[in-house]
Amino acid sequence: MIAEIRCFRGGLGLIGGLLIGGLLILLLPFTANARTVTDETGVKLEIPDSAQRILPLTPSLSETLFALGLDKRIVGVTEFATYPPAARKKPKVGTFFKPNLEKILALAPDLVLVGSEHQDGKTSAALKNFGIPVYRVQPVDLNSIYRLISDLGDITGTLPQAQKVILRMKKQVAAIERRIAGLRPQRVFYQVGIDPIVTANRQTFAADLIRRAGGILVTADNPVRYPTYAIEKIIIAAPEVIIISSMSPNTNYRRFRLSWQRWRTIPAVRNDRIYVVDSDLVDRPSPRIVDGLAKMAEFIHPRAFAQPGLAGRRHK
Repeated sequence: MIAEIRCFRGGLGLIGGLLIGGLLILLLPFTANARTVTDETGVKLEIPDSAQRILPLTPSLSETLFALGLDKRIVGVTEFATYPPAARKKPKVGTFFKPNLEKILALAPDLVLVGSEHQDGKTSAALKNFGIPVYRVQPVDLNSIYRLISDLGDITGTLPQAQKVILRMKKQVAAIERRIAGLRPQRVFYQVGIDPIVTANRQTFAADLIRRAGGILVTADNPVRYPTYAIEKIIIAAPEVIIISSMSPNTNYRRFRLSWQRWRTIPAVRNDRIYVVDSDLVDRPSPRIVDGLAKMAEFIHPRAFAQPGLAGRRHK
């Protein structure tokens, strides 16, 4: 995500003695039934055989746990965990970049899930000091999202459900691939920042989706993951499709799409092929990312989706 350039700031605050003592008492029953696992960054840790109080510290992890049927075992979520609607009712523990340690400890989780090397390391270290296992995931593309779902199913005792979710996702992906098979790849410019214009390289979820959707990301070879891009470079790249990620809910994207009209030499502008995609569908490594793939494919190859079908279907 483009917001990864931000850093965590602020102290951890003071934790009351009674809260700490109560938390440690709550954690003791789980130590006898722990097992050793290796998280996706290669770190070994002990976790409960069947964690009952799970705290995901990213919206995508919240979505995945709900998809695994773990609603009652999720004790809290971060501020922007809005899907499914039931996630909105869970206690909030701060944001992705600034989780609140006191609120986390007050919920007495027996397993905390962290997603991304850019998430605050101080909080993870503090949780480990309190004896709370922190399992980190590191998805980079669709295949690693499948693995993430399987791993979470394994450590939470919901592997059969995880396998069903993965199978459903793979079936939808295969159906999309059949629709675009044999079509000429389209040159795509993907925009995640407006002022200045920011795009993405091949090391992003969006790049993987664009490739699978029959597109060629014109900025794929840029050495920076989310580089700033001058309009002159976009004109030279001559994208046939421009896709804008709706990362800011308060942005007037209609007005911004119209602002592209001054650059009529760009094929995507000249042919009115500028689209806005819900960033939650393409930036969050959760089961809904296949819905993002469907939208990308619909934007890149609209004729293949002219009939009612996959692009409008929601992940259940």
